[in-house]
Order: sequence, then structure tokens, then C-alpha cells
Amino acid sequence: MITLTIALRNIFRHKTRSLITLSTIIFGCTAIIFAGGFFEDVFYKMRESYIHSHTGHFQIFRKGYWEKGNSQPYNYLIDNPDEIISHLQAIPGIKFITSRLQFSGLISTGENTVSCIGMGIDPGYENQDIPAGANLRKMSDAMTLEGPVIIQGKALTKNNPYTVMLGKGLASSLGITAGDPLIILTHTTGGSINALDLTAQGIFMTSSKEYDDHFLRLSLVTAKKLLHTDSVQSLVIMLDKTEDTAGVKKALARVFQDKKLDLELKSWDEISDFYRHTVNLFNRLFLILKLVIAIIVILSIFNTMNMAVLERTDEIGTIMALGTKKRGVLSLFMHEGLGLGIIGGSFGVAIGTALTHCIARIGITMPPPPGASMPWVSEPRIVLTTVVFAFMTSILTALVSSLYPAYSASRLEIADCLRHK
Repeated sequence: MITLTIALRNIFRHKTRSLITLSTIIFGCTAIIFAGGFFEDVFYKMRESYIHSHTGHFQIFRKGYWEKGNSQPYNYLIDNPDEIISHLQAIPGIKFITSRLQFSGLISTGENTVSCIGMGIDPGYENQDIPAGANLRKMSDAMTLEGPVIIQGKALTKNNPYTVMLGKGLASSLGITAGDPLIILTHTTGGSINALDLTAQGIFMTSSKEYDDHFLRLSLVTAKKLLHTDSVQSLVIMLDKTEDTAGVKKALARVFQDKKLDLELKSWDEISDFYRHTVNLFNRLFLILKLVIAIIVILSIFNTMNMAVLERTDEIGTIMALGTKKRGVLSLFMHEGLGLGIIGGSFGVAIGTALTHCIARIGITMPPPPGASMPWVSEPRIVLTTVVFAFMTSILTALVSSLYPAYSASRLEIADCLRHK
């Protein structure tokens, strides 16, 4: 306790130098907390947007679809979706289960014809209506947590099945606005050609420009009529919380086994290769950032402690002459480094969390990421593990950088110290 008290007094004997060193530690700690919160928000928004706009938390296919379904999609349709849903709906954590039916075809306005991918959905589950002109933050949050945002027209309804929603890019390439008539042409499950006259109910936008350029959405009933089938391609499961994915997956696997369902289950993280690769890239960038910050802090404290040893050589000789052992000198300088780390880390955590919270309240408008068409609002998150890591890094770097100067001080000879000027 006495050693720590003396060490703290020594820290504040040279206020300017200690303040500069503490500022470096505080800056490093704050930077780690903010950067970690920023990356976590990127991961969260990317993950939730992908889940709500595209994959759902789980997708269920007929066995063999994942391997051969791209070339023969209609050979792997699910014939009894309602029965399967009844087996799974009671699993805790599941918000809803809905069916989808996807097809490729042509869409025409009479003057323009382009290829498209149609997605038959249940409007009662996969729909939302964000008013046109809503602010960017509201649209960004809705796209993250709800799925495609309607930017023109209205949402699909069960009462009006002969309508369709088009992605922003697809509508633009056709010159279509809400209310315009159009024709969809595709192959049925039996191989014949079928067409339907529909009306553009509205235009939507997701976080993926590629999706918006090629996809349209229509009622599942209409898609079945167009393809001449009562089957569906996949079942999509949405959960109350993404964090429940692992637990629900085990429960689903048990039901599959008990009911002997000839199906295959894919979770969102198994489907989304782009998300996994992006997270790996950002984690490596964050690791490099943390290493750079740690090196800067170590060099700063190392310089401070070296200067302290040089300036206090005669003082070291005096306390050693009065009976302080070499390990006592070593302990004194290590405690000074520890004190710098604790003080700097404490202020860094306080400032870092406060800054991250304030910026999250304000939001930072970011440009569209690669493959997207709309800017997004970053709201950095306070991540407990990152905060603890930043604080511990402040302490550990302070101890590491103090080790050599403390050792050098403890190896000095009393006579040499007392002769030092």
C-alpha cells in the first residue's frame, strides 16, 4: 500500500509528462471502445438486414435441394408445408413460419422486357409499409429489423392477389411506377409456358442493390397459380431474437428426427457467405488497429518511465542507501506503470463509453457499402467485452512498457547513482 501511494505521488510530480502519457492511454482506450462499437453495429445491421430481407433465420428445403436445386428447382418442392409448419410452430423462440416459392421468368410492360426472379410470399408475414419520404434513419432501421422498405406505392395484400412489388432497380430498368400494368411470363412446374397480367402495387428497396435489380415479390397464391402448383420451394422461419439461433436449431433438428421429416435445414449464417467473409475481414482490421494502439501506448509509457529513471537516478541511489532493496525499486516503478494504466484506462473507459453513446444517439450517415444502393446510419454500440478488453489492455501495456525501465533502475549501483548529476 505504501509503495502504491509513493508511486501515485511520483506520477503527479511531473504533471505535464504524466498528462501526456495519460492522454495517450485515454486516446487508445477510447479508440478501441469506439471502433469496436462501430464494427459491432456494422455486423448487427448487416446481419439483421440480410435475415429480414432475404434469408430469414432458417430456411427449410426438401432434401437434395441445396445440392441440385439450382439446376432442377421444381423437382425439390415441398408438398405438405402446412403439416410441417404445424410440427414446428410450437418450438419456443419462433416468431412465425411462412412459405416461399421462387421462379425465374420475364417481365414486360409491352415496350420493355427484362429477365427477373419472382418470389411468392405470404403478405400477412413478409410485408411492411414505410411511408414514402421517411427520414434516412427510420428507413435504415426499418430495413434492418423488418426487411424491404416500400418507397413507392403500397404493400401487397391478400385481398388483391393480382399485384406485384418490384425492386427499385428492376422498376427503373422497365420504367415502371406504382399502378402500371405488366405481364409476367415463366415456365410452369410441368414445363409449359404461362403468363399473368398483373399490376405494379409498389416499389421496394433492400440493403442489396443486386437483389433490387432482379427481384419482384408477389402473393404466394398468385405464384402458385402462375406455376400451376400447390407446392412451395422453401419454408422460412423467423425468430424473436437472432441470439436464439443455436438453441432453436437444436430443437428443430430434434423435431426433424422425431417426425422423420425428409428435409434439410439451413441457418442464416450457413447461407450468408458474404456476411461471414465480411466479419472475418473486419475482425482482422480491428485486430491490426488494436495492435497499433497497443504499440503506441507501450512506446509512450516506455519513454516516460525511461525519462523518470534517468531524472531520478540520484533519488534511486538515496533510497537504496537507506535500505530499499533492488526488488523494492523494481516494485516502485512497476507500481507507477500500473497506476498510469489504471488511471488512463478508467478515464478512457468513461470517455469512450460516453462518446460512443453520444454518437449513437446522433447517428453517423455513411455512404452505401459495396453492393448497396442506399446510405445507412451508423449507431456505434457499447460492447461490454470490448470495454473490458480496452481497460485490461491499458493496464497490461502499462505494465509491459514499465518492465524494462523498472529492471534497469533496480540494477543500478548505489555509488554510481549518488555520483550521478
